[in-house]
Amino acid sequence: MEGLSPVLPATSSKDRQAWRLAQVVHDSYERSKLAGFLYLFGWAVVAWLAGAQQFAPLPTLAMAMAFLVLGLLRLAMRPPPAEDAAANRRWLRRYALVLPLAPLAWSGVQGWMLLDPRFGAEVRMVSLIATIGYATVFVNVYTTVRSFAVVGATALFLPTLVILWLDQDQRALAVAMTFYAVYLVGALLRTHVEYRRRLDLDIALREQRDLYEGLSRTDPLTGVCNRRHFSERLDALATRAREGGEGFCLLILDVDHFKHVNDRYGHAVGDACLQALADRLQQVFTPPLCLLARLGGEEFGVLMEAGEDEARRAAERLRASLVASPLVLDGRPMLVTASIGLGRFDPDRHGDADGLYRAVDSALYAAKDAGRDRIAADA
Repeated sequence: MEGLSPVLPATSSKDRQAWRLAQVVHDSYERSKLAGFLYLFGWAVVAWLAGAQQFAPLPTLAMAMAFLVLGLLRLAMRPPPAEDAAANRRWLRRYALVLPLAPLAWSGVQGWMLLDPRFGAEVRMVSLIATIGYATVFVNVYTTVRSFAVVGATALFLPTLVILWLDQDQRALAVAMTFYAVYLVGALLRTHVEYRRRLDLDIALREQRDLYEGLSRTDPLTGVCNRRHFSERLDALATRAREGGEGFCLLILDVDHFKHVNDRYGHAVGDACLQALADRLQQVFTPPLCLLARLGGEEFGVLMEAGEDEARRAAERLRASLVASPLVLDGRPMLVTASIGLGRFDPDRHGDADGLYRAVDSALYAAKDAGRDRIAADA
Protein backbone atom coordinates (compact mmCIF):
# COMPACT_ATOMS: atom_id res chain seq x y z
CA MET A 1 0.00 0.00 0.00
CA GLU A 2 1.48 3.31 -1.01
CA GLY A 3 2.68 5.30 1.96
CA LEU A 4 2.47 2.42 4.50
CA SER A 5 6.21 2.46 5.09
CA PRO A 6 8.66 3.59 7.76
CA VAL A 7 8.53 7.31 8.44
CA LEU A 8 12.27 7.89 8.57
CA PRO A 9 13.80 7.21 5.12
CA ALA A 10 16.88 5.03 5.19
CA THR A 11 19.39 6.90 3.06
CA SER A 12 22.04 4.35 2.18
CA SER A 13 25.10 4.75 0.03
CA LYS A 14 23.17 3.05 -2.77
CA ASP A 15 20.32 5.56 -2.38
CA ARG A 16 22.76 8.47 -2.60
CA GLN A 17 24.40 7.04 -5.72
CA ALA A 18 21.03 6.50 -7.38
CA TRP A 19 19.93 10.05 -6.58
CA ARG A 20 23.25 11.46 -7.80
CA LEU A 21 22.96 9.49 -11.04
CA ALA A 22 19.40 10.68 -11.62
CA GLN A 23 20.42 14.29 -10.95
CA VAL A 24 23.36 14.05 -13.36
CA VAL A 25 21.04 12.68 -16.04
CA HIS A 26 18.46 15.40 -15.40
CA ASP A 27 21.04 18.19 -15.43
CA SER A 28 22.75 16.84 -18.55
CA TYR A 29 19.50 16.80 -20.47
CA GLU A 30 18.17 20.14 -19.24
CA ARG A 31 21.45 21.92 -20.00
CA SER A 32 21.80 20.52 -23.50
CA LYS A 33 18.35 19.71 -24.84
CA LEU A 34 18.10 22.97 -26.86
CA ALA A 35 21.79 23.68 -27.32
CA GLY A 36 21.97 21.45 -30.37
CA PHE A 37 20.03 24.06 -32.32
CA LEU A 38 22.78 26.63 -31.68
CA TYR A 39 24.89 24.88 -34.31
CA LEU A 40 22.07 25.27 -36.82
CA PHE A 41 21.87 28.97 -35.98
CA GLY A 42 25.66 29.38 -36.27
CA TRP A 43 25.75 27.63 -39.60
CA ALA A 44 22.86 29.73 -40.92
CA VAL A 45 24.75 32.92 -40.01
CA VAL A 46 28.14 31.99 -41.50
CA ALA A 47 26.57 30.41 -44.59
CA TRP A 48 24.56 33.57 -45.20
CA LEU A 49 27.58 35.82 -44.65
CA ALA A 50 29.67 33.75 -47.07
CA GLY A 51 26.90 33.25 -49.62
CA ALA A 52 27.46 29.49 -49.37
CA GLN A 53 23.94 28.80 -50.58
CA GLN A 54 25.04 30.18 -53.97
CA PHE A 55 28.40 28.49 -54.54
CA ALA A 56 27.62 25.26 -52.62
CA PRO A 57 23.83 24.96 -52.31
CA LEU A 58 23.62 21.20 -51.72
CA PRO A 59 26.34 21.01 -49.00
CA THR A 60 24.86 24.09 -47.37
CA LEU A 61 21.39 22.54 -47.23
CA ALA A 62 22.80 19.16 -46.18
CA MET A 63 24.66 20.69 -43.24
CA ALA A 64 21.59 22.64 -42.17
CA MET A 65 19.49 19.48 -42.25
CA ALA A 66 22.16 17.58 -40.32
CA PHE A 67 22.27 20.18 -37.56
CA LEU A 68 18.46 20.22 -37.41
CA VAL A 69 18.25 16.43 -37.11
CA LEU A 70 20.97 16.32 -34.45
CA GLY A 71 19.21 19.04 -32.47
CA LEU A 72 15.90 17.17 -32.64
CA LEU A 73 17.60 13.91 -31.70
CA ARG A 74 19.12 15.47 -28.59
CA LEU A 75 15.79 17.05 -27.64
CA ALA A 76 13.94 13.74 -28.06
CA MET A 77 16.20 11.81 -25.69
CA ARG A 78 14.17 12.45 -22.57
CA PRO A 79 15.57 10.96 -19.36
CA PRO A 80 13.99 7.84 -17.82
CA PRO A 81 12.30 7.89 -14.39
CA ALA A 82 14.65 9.04 -11.65
CA GLU A 83 14.16 5.88 -9.57
CA ASP A 84 15.31 3.55 -12.39
CA ALA A 85 19.08 3.56 -11.89
CA ALA A 86 19.78 0.96 -14.58
CA ALA A 87 17.80 2.92 -17.17
CA ASN A 88 19.62 6.12 -16.21
CA ARG A 89 23.00 4.45 -16.71
CA ARG A 90 21.90 3.23 -20.15
CA TRP A 91 20.68 6.73 -20.98
CA LEU A 92 24.06 8.24 -20.13
CA ARG A 93 25.83 5.73 -22.35
CA ARG A 94 23.53 6.53 -25.28
CA TYR A 95 23.74 10.26 -24.67
CA ALA A 96 27.52 10.04 -24.64
CA LEU A 97 27.27 8.89 -28.27
CA VAL A 98 24.73 11.52 -29.34
CA LEU A 99 26.10 14.62 -27.60
CA PRO A 100 29.41 14.85 -29.55
CA LEU A 101 27.76 14.46 -32.97
CA ALA A 102 26.86 18.13 -33.40
CA PRO A 103 30.32 19.34 -32.26
CA LEU A 104 31.94 16.91 -34.70
CA ALA A 105 29.71 18.16 -37.49
CA TRP A 106 30.57 21.77 -36.64
CA SER A 107 34.27 20.87 -36.56
CA GLY A 108 33.89 19.56 -40.10
CA VAL A 109 32.18 22.79 -41.14
CA GLN A 110 34.92 24.82 -39.46
CA GLY A 111 37.59 22.87 -41.30
CA TRP A 112 35.78 23.44 -44.59
CA MET A 113 35.61 27.20 -43.96
CA LEU A 114 39.30 27.41 -43.03
CA LEU A 115 40.46 25.44 -46.09
CA ASP A 116 38.04 26.74 -48.74
CA PRO A 117 39.12 30.16 -50.10
CA ARG A 118 35.54 30.96 -51.05
CA PHE A 119 34.94 31.70 -47.37
CA GLY A 120 36.44 35.12 -46.72
CA ALA A 121 38.55 36.18 -43.74
CA GLU A 122 35.59 37.88 -42.06
CA VAL A 123 33.47 34.73 -42.27
CA ARG A 124 36.33 32.60 -40.94
CA MET A 125 36.74 34.91 -37.97
CA VAL A 126 33.01 34.72 -37.22
CA SER A 127 33.17 30.93 -37.43
CA LEU A 128 36.19 30.81 -35.11
CA ILE A 129 34.36 32.99 -32.59
CA ALA A 130 31.44 30.57 -32.79
CA THR A 131 33.81 27.64 -32.26
CA ILE A 132 35.28 29.33 -29.19
CA GLY A 133 31.79 30.00 -27.89
CA TYR A 134 30.62 26.42 -28.41
CA ALA A 135 33.74 25.01 -26.73
CA THR A 136 33.30 27.39 -23.80
CA VAL A 137 29.71 26.26 -23.41
CA PHE A 138 30.81 22.64 -23.32
CA VAL A 139 33.42 23.31 -20.66
CA ASN A 140 31.27 25.49 -18.41
CA VAL A 141 27.85 23.89 -18.88
CA TYR A 142 28.30 20.20 -19.69
CA THR A 143 30.40 19.40 -16.63
CA THR A 144 27.77 17.04 -15.27
CA VAL A 145 29.89 14.29 -16.81
CA ARG A 146 33.48 15.34 -17.33
CA SER A 147 33.91 13.10 -20.37
CA PHE A 148 31.04 14.94 -22.10
CA ALA A 149 32.89 18.25 -21.77
CA VAL A 150 36.26 16.75 -22.74
CA VAL A 151 34.97 14.99 -25.85
CA GLY A 152 32.83 17.91 -27.00
CA ALA A 153 35.49 20.58 -26.48
CA THR A 154 38.16 18.38 -28.09
CA ALA A 155 35.95 17.67 -31.09
CA LEU A 156 35.39 21.39 -31.55
CA PHE A 157 38.90 22.68 -30.88
CA LEU A 158 41.48 20.07 -31.88
CA PRO A 159 40.83 19.89 -35.66
CA THR A 160 40.73 23.68 -35.82
CA LEU A 161 44.05 23.97 -33.97
CA VAL A 162 45.69 21.43 -36.28
CA ILE A 163 44.55 23.30 -39.38
CA LEU A 164 45.67 26.67 -37.97
CA TRP A 165 49.11 25.36 -36.97
CA LEU A 166 49.64 23.83 -40.40
CA ASP A 167 48.92 27.18 -42.09
CA GLN A 168 51.99 29.41 -41.92
CA ASP A 169 49.83 32.51 -42.32
CA GLN A 170 47.69 31.63 -39.30
CA ARG A 171 50.40 31.02 -36.68
CA ALA A 172 49.46 34.04 -34.55
CA LEU A 173 45.85 32.90 -34.49
CA ALA A 174 47.02 29.34 -33.76
CA VAL A 175 49.00 30.55 -30.73
CA ALA A 176 46.02 32.55 -29.42
CA MET A 177 43.70 29.58 -29.88
CA THR A 178 46.20 27.28 -28.13
CA PHE A 179 46.37 29.59 -25.12
CA TYR A 180 42.59 29.58 -25.01
CA ALA A 181 42.58 25.78 -25.18
CA VAL A 182 44.81 25.70 -22.09
CA TYR A 183 42.36 28.01 -20.34
CA LEU A 184 39.52 25.67 -21.28
CA VAL A 185 41.31 22.73 -19.65
CA GLY A 186 41.63 24.65 -16.39
CA ALA A 187 38.04 25.85 -16.58
CA LEU A 188 36.85 22.30 -17.18
CA LEU A 189 38.61 20.99 -14.08
CA ARG A 190 37.27 23.85 -11.96
CA THR A 191 33.67 23.70 -13.12
CA HIS A 192 33.49 19.93 -12.78
CA VAL A 193 34.72 20.12 -9.19
CA GLU A 194 32.19 22.89 -8.47
CA TYR A 195 29.38 20.79 -9.94
CA ARG A 196 30.32 17.79 -7.80
CA ARG A 197 30.40 19.98 -4.71
CA ARG A 198 26.94 21.30 -5.54
CA LEU A 199 25.67 17.75 -5.90
CA ASP A 200 27.14 16.82 -2.51
CA LEU A 201 25.49 19.87 -0.96
CA ASP A 202 22.15 19.04 -2.60
CA ILE A 203 22.34 15.48 -1.26
CA ALA A 204 23.15 16.71 2.26
CA LEU A 205 20.27 19.21 2.18
CA ARG A 206 17.90 16.58 0.81
CA GLU A 207 18.83 14.11 3.55
CA GLN A 208 18.45 16.80 6.20
CA ARG A 209 15.03 17.75 4.83
CA ASP A 210 13.93 14.10 4.83
CA LEU A 211 15.24 13.67 8.36
CA TYR A 212 13.32 16.68 9.68
CA GLU A 213 10.20 15.61 7.85
CA GLY A 214 10.53 12.13 9.30
CA LEU A 215 11.06 13.44 12.81
CA SER A 216 7.95 15.58 12.51
CA ARG A 217 5.95 12.42 11.79
CA THR A 218 7.56 10.14 14.40
CA ASP A 219 6.73 9.44 18.02
CA PRO A 220 9.93 10.33 19.89
CA LEU A 221 9.54 7.62 22.56
CA THR A 222 8.82 4.53 20.48
CA GLY A 223 10.15 5.51 17.04
CA VAL A 224 6.91 4.56 15.27
CA CYS A 225 4.63 7.05 13.51
CA ASN A 226 2.88 9.70 15.53
CA ARG A 227 -0.83 10.39 15.56
CA ARG A 228 -0.56 13.26 13.08
CA HIS A 229 0.93 11.09 10.37
CA PHE A 230 -1.43 8.25 11.20
CA SER A 231 -4.48 10.49 10.87
CA GLU A 232 -3.27 11.83 7.52
CA ARG A 233 -2.83 8.31 6.13
CA LEU A 234 -6.16 7.17 7.54
CA ASP A 235 -7.93 10.07 5.81
CA ALA A 236 -6.12 9.41 2.55
CA LEU A 237 -6.92 5.69 2.57
CA ALA A 238 -10.57 6.31 3.37
CA THR A 239 -10.81 8.82 0.50
CA ARG A 240 -9.21 6.34 -1.88
CA ALA A 241 -11.55 3.55 -0.77
CA ARG A 242 -14.61 5.78 -1.28
CA GLU A 243 -13.41 6.42 -4.84
CA GLY A 244 -13.27 2.70 -5.60
CA GLY A 245 -9.71 1.98 -4.49
CA GLU A 246 -8.44 -0.82 -2.28
CA GLY A 247 -9.99 -1.37 1.12
CA PHE A 248 -8.10 -1.49 4.38
CA CYS A 249 -8.40 -2.39 8.05
CA LEU A 250 -7.88 -0.32 11.17
CA LEU A 251 -6.74 -1.79 14.49
CA ILE A 252 -6.57 0.10 17.78
CA LEU A 253 -4.65 -1.51 20.62
CA ASP A 254 -4.57 -0.49 24.27
CA VAL A 255 -2.32 -1.96 26.99
CA ASP A 256 -4.40 -3.47 29.78
CA HIS A 257 -3.97 -1.91 33.23
CA PHE A 258 -1.02 0.16 32.12
CA LYS A 259 -1.62 2.62 34.95
CA HIS A 260 -0.63 -0.14 37.38
CA VAL A 261 2.73 -0.48 35.61
CA ASN A 262 3.46 3.22 36.04
CA ASP A 263 2.23 3.27 39.64
CA ARG A 264 4.19 0.19 40.69
CA TYR A 265 7.44 0.53 38.73
CA GLY A 266 7.58 4.21 37.81
CA HIS A 267 7.26 6.09 34.56
CA ALA A 268 10.76 5.16 33.38
CA VAL A 269 9.78 1.48 33.39
CA GLY A 270 6.46 2.40 31.82
CA ASP A 271 8.28 4.13 28.98
CA ALA A 272 10.57 1.13 28.53
CA CYS A 273 7.48 -1.07 28.43
CA LEU A 274 5.98 1.00 25.62
CA GLN A 275 9.25 0.88 23.69
CA ALA A 276 9.43 -2.91 24.03
CA LEU A 277 5.79 -3.22 23.01
CA ALA A 278 6.42 -1.06 19.92
CA ASP A 279 9.28 -3.40 18.96
CA ARG A 280 6.98 -6.40 19.33
CA LEU A 281 4.28 -4.70 17.28
CA GLN A 282 6.73 -4.01 14.47
CA GLN A 283 7.59 -7.70 14.32
CA VAL A 284 3.95 -8.54 13.61
CA PHE A 285 2.78 -5.52 11.63
CA THR A 286 5.52 -4.97 9.06
CA PRO A 287 5.68 -2.39 6.24
CA PRO A 288 4.86 -1.78 3.48
CA LEU A 289 1.46 -3.42 4.04
CA CYS A 290 1.12 -2.04 7.56
CA LEU A 291 1.52 1.37 9.15
CA LEU A 292 2.03 1.42 12.90
CA ALA A 293 1.60 4.50 15.10
CA ARG A 294 1.42 5.49 18.72
CA LEU A 295 -1.86 7.32 19.15
CA GLY A 296 -1.17 8.57 22.66
CA GLY A 297 -0.39 7.15 26.08
CA GLU A 298 -0.48 3.34 25.89
CA GLU A 299 -2.65 3.28 22.76
CA PHE A 300 -1.37 2.19 19.34
CA GLY A 301 -3.00 2.12 15.93
CA VAL A 302 -2.36 -0.03 12.85
CA LEU A 303 -3.47 0.46 9.25
CA MET A 304 -3.39 -2.75 7.22
CA GLU A 305 -3.90 -3.50 3.57
CA ALA A 306 -5.72 -6.70 4.31
CA GLY A 307 -9.09 -8.29 4.75
CA GLU A 308 -10.71 -8.49 8.17
CA ASP A 309 -9.82 -12.17 8.64
CA GLU A 310 -6.16 -11.53 7.95
CA ALA A 311 -6.16 -8.52 10.26
CA ARG A 312 -7.75 -10.60 13.00
CA ARG A 313 -5.13 -13.34 12.60
CA ALA A 314 -2.33 -10.78 12.88
CA ALA A 315 -3.95 -9.26 15.96
CA GLU A 316 -4.28 -12.71 17.52
CA ARG A 317 -0.62 -13.46 16.84
CA LEU A 318 0.30 -10.32 18.72
CA ARG A 319 -2.08 -11.00 21.62
CA ALA A 320 -0.86 -14.59 21.98
CA SER A 321 2.77 -13.50 21.69
CA LEU A 322 2.41 -11.09 24.61
CA VAL A 323 0.99 -13.89 26.77
CA ALA A 324 3.46 -16.59 25.70
CA SER A 325 6.58 -14.38 25.60
CA PRO A 326 6.40 -11.53 28.12
CA LEU A 327 8.25 -8.32 27.38
CA VAL A 328 11.76 -8.18 28.79
CA LEU A 329 12.71 -5.00 30.66
CA ASP A 330 16.19 -4.67 32.16
CA GLY A 331 16.59 -8.43 31.91
CA ARG A 332 13.33 -9.14 33.73
CA PRO A 333 10.17 -10.47 32.08
CA MET A 334 7.05 -8.34 32.41
CA LEU A 335 3.68 -9.78 31.49
CA VAL A 336 1.40 -7.27 29.81
CA THR A 337 -1.71 -7.96 27.81
CA ALA A 338 -3.58 -5.87 25.30
CA SER A 339 -7.14 -5.33 24.17
CA ILE A 340 -7.64 -4.80 20.45
CA GLY A 341 -10.46 -3.38 18.38
CA LEU A 342 -10.51 -3.83 14.63
CA GLY A 343 -12.65 -3.10 11.60
CA ARG A 344 -12.53 -2.92 7.81
CA PHE A 345 -13.55 0.33 6.19
CA ASP A 346 -17.00 0.27 4.61
CA PRO A 347 -17.82 3.57 2.86
CA ASP A 348 -21.57 2.94 3.10
CA ARG A 349 -21.49 2.17 6.82
CA HIS A 350 -18.64 4.31 8.13
CA GLY A 351 -18.87 7.22 5.72
CA ASP A 352 -15.38 8.56 6.32
CA ALA A 353 -12.20 8.00 8.33
CA ASP A 354 -13.69 9.46 11.51
CA GLY A 355 -16.62 7.07 11.26
CA LEU A 356 -14.30 4.08 11.01
CA TYR A 357 -12.17 5.33 13.91
CA ARG A 358 -15.20 5.75 16.16
CA ALA A 359 -16.46 2.28 15.28
CA VAL A 360 -13.11 0.58 15.96
CA ASP A 361 -12.65 2.58 19.16
CA SER A 362 -16.04 1.31 20.31
CA ALA A 363 -14.91 -2.24 19.49
CA LEU A 364 -11.81 -1.68 21.62
CA TYR A 365 -13.93 -0.67 24.60
CA ALA A 366 -16.15 -3.68 24.01
CA ALA A 367 -13.03 -5.89 24.28
CA LYS A 368 -12.13 -4.19 27.57
CA ASP A 369 -15.66 -4.55 28.92
CA ALA A 370 -15.63 -8.24 28.00
CA GLY A 371 -12.62 -8.91 30.25
CA ARG A 372 -9.58 -7.45 28.38
CA ASP A 373 -6.79 -9.45 26.69
CA ARG A 374 -9.00 -10.10 23.71
CA ILE A 375 -10.00 -8.88 20.24
CA ALA A 376 -13.32 -7.36 19.29
CA ALA A 377 -14.39 -6.52 15.75
CA ASP A 378 -16.55 -3.66 14.60
CA ALA A 379 -19.98 -5.22 14.19
